[in-house]
Formats: sequence, structure tokens, C-alpha cells
Amino acid sequence: MSTSSPAPDFSGPDASALDAVEVAELVDFLSTTTPFDTLPSSSVRHAARALEIRYAPAGTTLLDLGEPNNRLTLLRSGAVDLFDDEDQLVARLGERDFFGYPSLLTDAPARRRVVTIEDALLYDLPEAVFDQLRSQSDAFDRFFARAHAERIRTALDESREQMPLSRSVASLLRRPPVAAPANVSIRDAAAQMRDERVSSLLLTEDGALKGILTDRDLRTRVVAEGRDPDTPVREIMTPDPVTLSADATAAEALITMSRYNVHHLPVERADDPAGSDAPPVAGVVSTTDLMRVQADSPVYLIGEVRKQTSVDGLVEVSRRLPSVIVHLADTHARAEDASRVVTAVSDALTQRLLERAEADLGPPPVPYAWLALGSQARREQTAHSDQDNALILSDDYEPDRHGAYFEDLATIVCDGLDACGFEYCPGEVMAVTDRWRQPLRAWKQRFRTWIEEPEPPALMHASIFFDLRAVYGQSSLAEELRQYVLDRTPGNSIFLACLTVNALSFTPPLGFFRQFVLDTHGDQEDTLDLKHNGLVPIVDIARIAALAQGLSPVHTLSRLRQAAGGTGLAASDASDLEDAYAFIASIRLRHQAQRIRNGQPPNNFVSPDALSAFDRRHLKDAFRIISRMQSALEQRYQTGLISR
Repeated sequence: MSTSSPAPDFSGPDASALDAVEVAELVDFLSTTTPFDTLPSSSVRHAARALEIRYAPAGTTLLDLGEPNNRLTLLRSGAVDLFDDEDQLVARLGERDFFGYPSLLTDAPARRRVVTIEDALLYDLPEAVFDQLRSQSDAFDRFFARAHAERIRTALDESREQMPLSRSVASLLRRPPVAAPANVSIRDAAAQMRDERVSSLLLTEDGALKGILTDRDLRTRVVAEGRDPDTPVREIMTPDPVTLSADATAAEALITMSRYNVHHLPVERADDPAGSDAPPVAGVVSTTDLMRVQADSPVYLIGEVRKQTSVDGLVEVSRRLPSVIVHLADTHARAEDASRVVTAVSDALTQRLLERAEADLGPPPVPYAWLALGSQARREQTAHSDQDNALILSDDYEPDRHGAYFEDLATIVCDGLDACGFEYCPGEVMAVTDRWRQPLRAWKQRFRTWIEEPEPPALMHASIFFDLRAVYGQSSLAEELRQYVLDRTPGNSIFLACLTVNALSFTPPLGFFRQFVLDTHGDQEDTLDLKHNGLVPIVDIARIAALAQGLSPVHTLSRLRQAAGGTGLAASDASDLEDAYAFIASIRLRHQAQRIRNGQPPNNFVSPDALSAFDRRHLKDAFRIISRMQSALEQRYQTGLISR
């Protein structure tokens, strides 16, 4: 804990008391200090004349928690510490560093206590001049906006580590993996598990993961069957175990365990050093690890879905989803994580409904894959999402023999999802619709037509199908279709141009002088549609960039990250779009959570009056980024249609 004393009155001379020499010295200093070095000389001189100079000895509290602040402070010399509301040190600043700008940007009291740890000479810039310089220079404004955003991002990352659902499975690993050769005896494998005090053992061969042995395997496949303990463990291990990436969340781990009825998941290494003899996994996460998280967390909610044996039970569990969304907003979860939560619940409900349908109808007559489309495929569902899905059937499918089975299966699942709050798609893009329940060969033909004989009106309704993901069944059917598509989209300028025409149909709501263009959405007057005029354009741009390069991700931010620096998308533009998406989505999450608290149905329509000055300003900045990227997209692909 840092000790401090009240700030004495060490006010410096006002601007009128500064002589020409002092002003010249201040101009020289500011001109070499970012971001003042981005300003024209006249603005730097204006700022120098407006500065107030003060001195504070070590131990002085310069700004306290909850205190109003009306100035940006620049450290000329000395150092200060910043403390949070639990008196924890969060930052240490020195010469040419700034403090005070977060409260100026948000019109809120100070959220950090600032204490000098050395004698300090300080330059204070009045709020009015700070605002004036921001309005005159985008570079100056961006510097402080990004600095503030970085502080927010750091704080969110810290809070995210405390959230059971959002924690990565890598953070749940308590020890390195325990491994043995796949040809070791059952006796030696069990002894190693006993000595290492683990409930699972990874089995490797030539550095590759071949299988996993668990306590349950020893009980059911060795003891219960009276096997000889000298038998090679490869005969009773679970071969080719399901694995999870290191950045997967606890929610994804639980839903994977439930889907495959396993209690241990090897976690892939984030890096795989060449020549390493270590197993190709970082460790193993177990159900015990997941149970250490809070029982009332979203992870637990997903687990509850797996226990239900009726649609009524699933409906009851799904009613708790809105409160989970409010919890995520209250704990400052990233909007990306909140969307993954909703999607994980949607996936779990879909899978459980399909399991129940198969139990009622009998085994499927031919293999199939249940496809999630659109926001569910992208793992971007929110509290206000309808269902978009389809069925890929094996090419062994015969309509007369098998059609009734799959129609009944689709009806059970789509009706169940609707009962659970994922409403029927208004455009009928659902597996219950005959045209979206087809064998693989028919799907390939449909995509071939969309890609090789594109028409913008047709693609307007088809773009959702370019975001697909198998959530149940034979996933290889979906993978074969996805690869078929990705083999044909790169370099197809006419197809990409048609997608671009559709991508430009939704534009950010900015008019002249950077003012919001407000509209009426249903009973919501003078509001902004954050989905169609904010997020959808970014989703469209990311989709086009990924298809243009033949990239497989469907998640919007993953598409931007992988496409960055490739054909048609500069790395800086991809980063700007990613920031814009995250900011708009965070506003939508807070808005939807507030409507849930108020007992109102969540939607995408927010009034600018409900936003802080900081949010309004940076929402406009996000919309400007989208407008700029839409213009670049139009310029790049417009020749595709002109040449047609």
C-alpha cells in the first residue's frame, strides 16, 4: 500500500504570466512529445500558452478515486504511481507520460488514485483545450482513444481471467502432461498413473498422440473383463482421442466432453517446437477441473442441457440464458466471449434435440450432418438470435425411402429450438424447409451455381450459407462441402463483385459533419441499428476477404486475423475492423443486458442519448472505419461487374 498526503496548492503561473522564453521552451518540449508532435505548429503554440505548471513533492496525491477531473496532466519530470480501488498498483508513469485523460474521455470521475513517488514537475492542459485539439486532429484524438482502449482491454483481460466460462482451457491446466509409449503394459501404465497421481495417461508413438488411458478404462476394460495386466496398453486405450485447442474456452471443453461422452480432453500445445520429444499436447483438462468453476456459471448451464430428457426440460434450462448474458455484461466480459456463450448453449440444445429425435425416430437411415449457418456457424449469436440451419445428407439418400425420416427429424429440432427461444428464421432458412435438406451432391451443385453463375439478388439470400459449421452428425460431409467452396472462390472476381454489391446494401448511419442518421425501428424511434448498420458490414467484409483467399475460418474476427496482409486487406485495415467490431459489439451487449434487466426483450436498436460522450464519439469512429473499408471494397471489385 502506498502512503500519500493531501495535495498542497502548487498551482503554476497562468498563461498570461508566461513570458516568451518560457513559451518557447514549452513549445520545444511539446513538439518532441507524442501526440503533440502530430499537431501543426500553431496548435502546439496554443497548447503551450494554455498549460498550467505545478510542482508536487514525493508522496502527494495528485488525483483521488472518485474525484472530478478537468485537466490532462503531462509529466515533465519525476514519476507517479496509479492505484485501483483495492489499492493495488496498476501502473507507474514517468517523463512524457500522461494521466487524467480517461475521465476526460468518459465524463466520469477518476478511477485511479495518482500519487507522486518522486518530486514531480507537471504540465496541466485544461479540458476545453484538450477537447479543442482532439476535434482539430484525428491523430491527436486517436492517440488518447487508443491509450484508453488499451487500459480498458487490460482491465477486461484481467477480469476475464476471473470468469469461469471465458477462461481458456490452457489456464485450467495444473501440470504438464503425463505420457508413456503406446506399447507399455497395462501394469506399468497403471503404476505410472498411481505414482504421478493422475487420472489419465497419454499414449504416444514417434512423438504423435495415439491414445489416452483413464481410470474409467482401467475399471471397465481391465478389471471388469479380467484382462492380463501384462497386455499392451494399446489394446485397451481410447485411440485417437478428441483434442481441444489451447485457446478454447471452458464452455467449449464442457460441451465437447458432453458431446463425445468423455471426461478427459488433451489440450493441444500452443507451439510445437521442431525436434521436441514432448507430447504434442500441453496437458489434459478433466471434468474435475471444470467443476472447480462456479456451479451457477454458464459452463454449468451447458452441462444442465446435457441432463435433460425432454423438450420441456430444455426450455426450462434455456430460460436462464438471459440472466447469464446480464452476468457476462456485469462482469465486463468481451462481447466475443458472450457470443460464444450463447452459441455454445445453442449448439448444446441442438445436439440434445437431435439425440432425442434419433431416440424417438430410430437410427438415421443414411449419414447426415446438421449445419449451423450464419451467426451460429460464426459463434456470434446474441440474446436476440433466430435459428438458421440446414441438413447435408449422404449421397446414398433416396427421397422416397428416407425423406420422411429427415423431415420428421428436422421438424422436431426446429420446433424445439423455437420453444427454447431461438425463433424460426423469418426467411425459412431452416432444415425443416425442403430445399435446405439435400444430399451432398445437390449442395455442391447449388454452391457451384452461386459461385460460377452469380446474381447479386440471389446471393443476397445465399451469403448466409457461406458461413457453415457442422454441429452434429458426420462432420466430414460439411468439411467436403466447405473445401469444395474454398477451391472455387479465390480469384473469382465476378462472384466476389456480386458479394460486394450485397455487402454495400447496409451502410453505417453517418451523415454530413459526422452526425448520426437516426431512424425508427418498429416502436424504437430515433435509434441506431447496431446489427445491420454496424456489425453486418464488417461480417460481410470479413467473409469476402476470407473467400477471396480461400481461408477456412467462419468466425468474423478469425477471418480478419487470417486475411490480414493478404489479397485485398492490409494488416492495419484488418486491425481497425477488428477494433470497430469489438467496440460496436460491446455496446450492443451492454444495451441488450440493460433491456433484459428492465424486463424488455433484447434488440439491436440503441438510442445515442443512452450512450456516454465517449461511446458516441468512438461509435462514430467505428462507423467511419466501416465506411472507408466499404469504399475500398467497392473500388477493388467494381471492375468485376463492369467487365461483365
